[in-house]
Amino acid sequence: MTFMLSNLEVLVKKIWLTIGGIWLISVIYFLIYINLPAMQLAVNENGFLSLVHGIMDLILLGGTFALVAGGLYRLFHRR
Repeated sequence: MTFMLSNLEVLVKKIWLTIGGIWLISVIYFLIYINLPAMQLAVNENGFLSLVHGIMDLILLGGTFALVAGGLYRLFHRR
């Protein structure tokens, strides 16, 4: 018996992969930010970089929430 995913299931998997990828980019950004004092200084001095930093922060927090909530949903709603 072959298992075929519906179009909706494929779309949902792509969405979760995208969320995970963008979240991983924000994690890498903050690891670099923590380890480079020059980047911290640049963010503190430049308004645009401060905006980027804030957006990355929202992505990190929102992505963490989405991934944890999605994981818990999949854990407790198995087929």
